[in-house]
Order: sequence, then C-alpha cells, then structure tokens
Amino acid sequence: MEDGEKKDSQAPPPPLSAVHVNRPLVAANRAMAAVHAALVAAVIAHRVLALLSVSVVSRHVDVAMALADLTLLFLWTLSQSGLWRPVTRAAFPDRLLAAVPRDALPRVDVLVVTADPDKEPPLGVMNTVVSAMALDYPGAALSVYLSDDAGSPLTLLAARKAYAFARAWVPFCRRHSVRCPWPDRYFAGDDDAHGGREELAEERARVKKLYEKLKADIEAANKDDNISGSWTKAERQDHDAYVEIISGKEDGDEEEEMPPALVYVAREKRRAWPDHFKAGALNALVRCLRVSGVVSNAPYVLVLDCDMACNSRASAMDAMCFLLLDDRRSPPTNLAFVQFPQMFHNLSHNDIYTNELRYIFGTRWFGLDGVRGPFLSGTGFYVRRDALYGATPPPGSTDLSSMDAGDLKARFGHSDRLVASLRGGGDDQRRRRRLPPEPVESLVATCAYEAGTAWGTGVGFMYQSVVEDYFTGYQRFFSRGWTSAYCYPEPRPAFLGSVPTNLNDVLVQNKRWMSGMLAVGVSRHHSPLACRPLLRASLLQAMGYAYFGFAALYAVPVLCYATLPQLCLLHGVPLFPCPAAAAAAFASSLLLHLAEVCVARRGRMDLRTWWNEQRFWVLNALTGQLLGCVSAAQELLGARALDFDLTTKAADADGRLYQDGVFDFTGCSTLLLPATTLSVLNAAAIVAGTWKMTFQFAGELLPQLFLMCYGAALSYPLLEGMFLRWDAARVPPRITALSVASAAVLLAVFG
Repeated sequence: MEDGEKKDSQAPPPPLSAVHVNRPLVAANRAMAAVHAALVAAVIAHRVLALLSVSVVSRHVDVAMALADLTLLFLWTLSQSGLWRPVTRAAFPDRLLAAVPRDALPRVDVLVVTADPDKEPPLGVMNTVVSAMALDYPGAALSVYLSDDAGSPLTLLAARKAYAFARAWVPFCRRHSVRCPWPDRYFAGDDDAHGGREELAEERARVKKLYEKLKADIEAANKDDNISGSWTKAERQDHDAYVEIISGKEDGDEEEEMPPALVYVAREKRRAWPDHFKAGALNALVRCLRVSGVVSNAPYVLVLDCDMACNSRASAMDAMCFLLLDDRRSPPTNLAFVQFPQMFHNLSHNDIYTNELRYIFGTRWFGLDGVRGPFLSGTGFYVRRDALYGATPPPGSTDLSSMDAGDLKARFGHSDRLVASLRGGGDDQRRRRRLPPEPVESLVATCAYEAGTAWGTGVGFMYQSVVEDYFTGYQRFFSRGWTSAYCYPEPRPAFLGSVPTNLNDVLVQNKRWMSGMLAVGVSRHHSPLACRPLLRASLLQAMGYAYFGFAALYAVPVLCYATLPQLCLLHGVPLFPCPAAAAAAFASSLLLHLAEVCVARRGRMDLRTWWNEQRFWVLNALTGQLLGCVSAAQELLGARALDFDLTTKAADADGRLYQDGVFDFTGCSTLLLPATTLSVLNAAAIVAGTWKMTFQFAGELLPQLFLMCYGAALSYPLLEGMFLRWDAARVPPRITALSVASAAVLLAVFG
C-alpha cells in the first residue's frame, strides 16, 4: 500500500498540451505526391526528347517550356515540406492553473504597432489595445504597449481615452467571463453564452454607453483640426521620441480589477535615419529603456498588428501551456514562440482575393508544425524575450544575466538602466508586478541609440528585409536551434483582423511580401537552402522556408504559359509532345489542390474556394509576384530602395463590391498591366486560333487550346472589368487602352 502511494506521489504531472499526428493524412499526402511527381517527370522527359527536333524555333520554345516545368517542379517539391507531417495541438489551461498559481504566472508584454492614423483609424487601433488589456491573465502580470510610428497627437489622445474606458471594460469582462474582449464586436452582437443573463443587462448597458462615448470622443477629435490637422505628413516622418505610461489607481478601484498598464511609445523619426519598416517600431518597443526593460521586462511578448484584435480572452493561457511546458521538460524542446493563425472578421463568403490565406494557416502551418514548427507570421504570436534578444537554446544557451556589462552595452546600447534590467534575471521579472512611479526615459527610442549596437542584426527583429517576420523567424530562431508551435483554437479564433477589400491593396501587399522573401531566398548569406548546412535547421524546415523565399518565381512559368501557347497556336506549333502525360499532370495538380481545400474544410467539397484560389494564383503570379521579382532584382542590384507600401485598414467606400464577389479595380496602377495585357492576348489568340482551326483542323493543338480556354475562364473578371463594366470600380480606362495596345504589338511582332 505504501509502495503504491509512493508511486502515485511520484507520478509525473499531466501534460499541459498534446500533439496529434494525422497519420492517415500523412500517408495520403505522400502517396498523392509520389503519383504527381511521376506524372510531372514524364512530361519533362518528353520535353527533353522534343529538344532533339530539327526546328530551331520549336527547340527554343521547348527549352522555355522545359524551364517553366522545371521551375514548377522545383517549387512544388519545396512546398511538400508543409504536407509531410501535419500535426494538431491542444492546450489545457485548467491543468496549467493547477500546476502554477495564477499570481505566479510570468509577465507578458503586448506590443501593438500602428503607423498611420489615416490608413489605420484610431478607433480600430484602440479596440485592439483594449481587447489585449482584457485578456484572461493577471492584470498585474500584463502590460500593453502601443507603438505609434507617426507620433500622432490623435493616437495619443485616443489611447488616453481608451484606458479610461478600459477601467470599466476590463472588470466587466473578468466578472462575467466574457469570451469576446473586442468591444466593437461584442456590442455588435458577438455575445458569449452569458450575454443574455438579466443581471448583466444593466451593467452591459452602462459599459456600452461608455463605449459609445469613446467612439464619439475619438470621432470628434478626428474632426478637430487642432488635433488631427495639426500633425502633418511631414511631421509624422520627423518627430521626437515620446513615452507615456497611462495607468494609475483611482479611489474605489479594486486591486484585482485594475486594468493592465497602457504604455504609449512614439519612437524618434528623422528623414536622415532609416526607419526599418515595421521591424524598427517593434525594436523601439523591445529595447525601450522604461517601456520594455525597466518598466516590465516581461519574459514573454505578444506581438499584434493594430488591426488584429483579440477575439478570445484565452490566448495567453493557451500559449503558456506550450511555453511553460517547455520549462518542465527534460531535455527541453527549445520552444521560442507560439504562433496563432491569422483570421479575419470581414471576409466575404465568396473570398475572391483569397484573403483567408487558407493555403498558409489552414494547411501549410499544420504541416510545418510537424517539422520543428511554423514560421513567425507577423502578428498573433507569443515569443520568448531571451530568444528575441539572440539567446541560443540549451544545451549551451546564452545567459544574458551572466554577461559582462561592457559586452551588454556593446550589444544592446549604452543605457545603464537597460543593462541593469538585462542582468536582473528572469525570476526577478516574474515577481515584479508594479510599474515604477518615476517618468520614463525615452533615450532608447531615439534614432541614434542603436548606432554601433547589434539591434537589427544580432538583437531584436532583423532589419535586412521588409518581411521582418519571415527573416527574423529563420535567422533569429530556427537557425539557432529554436522551435515553434502552432496553436489553432476552435471554434473561437484567438485573433481577428481585417483584410483589404480593394484589389490594388491586395496586390501591393503581395508584391511587398514576394519581393522581400525573394531577396532573402536568393541571398548568398541568408538563403535557406544555401546556408542550411551551416545552420541548425532540418532539411524539411529549410525547404519550407525556401518555398516561400522562392514563391515569387511562380511568375516565370505562369508568364511562359500565358504567352507561348497563345503565340504557338497562331503559328500552328504544338507545345505538348505527349498530350496524355501533360493532361494527366494537369489533372493531378488540380486534384491535389482540391484535396488540400477539402482537408482544410474538414472533408467538405468547397469548389468555390478551390476556384477562387486557382484564379488568384494566376493573377498574383502575373502581378504581385512578377513585379516582386523585378523589385527584388532592382534592390539586389542597388537600383533603388524598396518602398514600404502600407495597406489601408480603413473601411472602403466600395467594400460592398468585395462582399458581393465583384472585383474592385479602384486605384489599380500599372501593377495590373501584365495580367490585363496577357488576358487580352489570350482571348485574341483563342478567337484567331479557333478561326484558323475551322479551316485546317489540327488535333495536336487541342491541348493548348483547352489550356487557353481554362486561362480565359480564370481571367474573366479582368476581361469583364475592361470591356463589360462601366461602373467606377472597373479597370481604369488607361490600363485597358495600354493592355489592348500591348497585346496588339505582341500579336503584330510574334503572331
């Protein structure tokens, strides 16, 4: 009996999280991949044999098509890393609270980044801030930081008023276990299970009245030229650093119901100093003397975009189930961060721009989670501060507290207070629960502070790329041996953001992503494939990073397939030496894509999503990816610096078009020109080629005619926008005229 009791007392504690490998899906993915690889290999083999043709023109075309097929095969092979071993995870926060007292949970700093009050309305930003303050986490262990890159008086005023509202909102959420801490969404009808209780009605009405007052105050300030109009665009790019802690206890406030502190940070900006895009704003927070060091210096950090509001209060506890589990393991799993999916509240039921990002957050991140973890995805992740500071995981981990003060200053800058906080140790930070009463020094938020330090290279988010999340995740974490976890809570998403409802904004955003990742992919010093033998990353993980690094190269094969079949049809030149093999490979690729969509939809046949993704894949290849390739080449050659194009989070006047499934071409520039030109070329080639085949039928040309008709179906929204629509959101007439003229020139020269 005593032996049994002793064994029970020594039983390991129940796990805080669980991982499940979907073995049937693993087997199916690998079997389908093998079949598809064999079919593509057969197509390429027939193309190689076709190169023996005596026709010089045909040989050049076959070389181009072979290169296109090889590029597709290369990218497809890399993409299989995200399907190789899909896993799902579950968190058990109840077990966490049983193992760790609530008041002993580690501190968490929430970093919210905003850059432009015109494109990122302050009311939406404040909803994100207040929702983060209402997370289900001890208020004394939570601090929320708002980084305002514009240094706008309007945003500062809105932050002060938001904190005043949070005094009522946060206790309301805690007392009544509100599941949705996002005020705007909660009061719009996203009530939780307790929302209908009578005892809540009066308090809910009171808090809603305060929220309506907050909205009215921010709207009034936005219309007040003395506030919003006093801060010009020039001043937004040239202003001093400013830090303000917005907190304090008032008479009648209960200690346990006080909201977390809100800290406003405007880093210094000067035209002569590079601002390093969003990563610079994050570093201004992470390295800030009082904001991130002396004030709280939390061991864990949550990063949120200003439009990515908390839709659930549970994310912090869920993340700790993975991060604290790592501390209890022997040997540790070296977990650096927990990534949550990016999900969106304004998605259309007919998501014509594929804003859902199903390919990433609904499929590939589950697969990469099975090969040491998904990538850092820009927002919605909890990360270890020491890993962000450049520490390496055990064994042989870097301990900042044991480093010499001189070494720390050389690495982190010449702030004695920051160095003192770095040497304070993690246990001291876990015990710290109060903010210092003295004013916050803004030294470390100035432009010159990081000169000669490791910020942006060895410490914090990395500066060398506009896609700081992609680059930082690989170089800062995975290359040093850290891993990550993907937490996909259901049915309530942890965070909800907003998507652009205008096609131009979507394409500009994709161009920025593609050019930034391609610059990393082709870099001699940072390429995931070239540098993998020197880094602590698995082959599958390196392949996953390389796939996104080279994804912009889809522009090359799509450009070939959008021009060569059309021009060759007019000349009567067949492109497919073995039509049966080509047809089988084409059908296999469509079925593989459809299978992915069905798995993401839990077995439901979603043809609409499949078709929208097919269509936007081609459109993105001929716009964002093609221009991304050009932009990356210019940047690598030093022709010009890449601009940081900020997409709008403001409500679009024509947003109804997106909701109705109609393309909105408002504001589209020459970025759209390659796609519209090739759509016109394809349509003209179909008409001319079909006319020729009525007089001289050639069966060997039917495969490419079918492919062209498929392309015409995919490009129908462009053709409709150019020739069949007359509303204000149609393709701009200038783009239509240039497209027709360009297609006519191509037909005249090559047709």
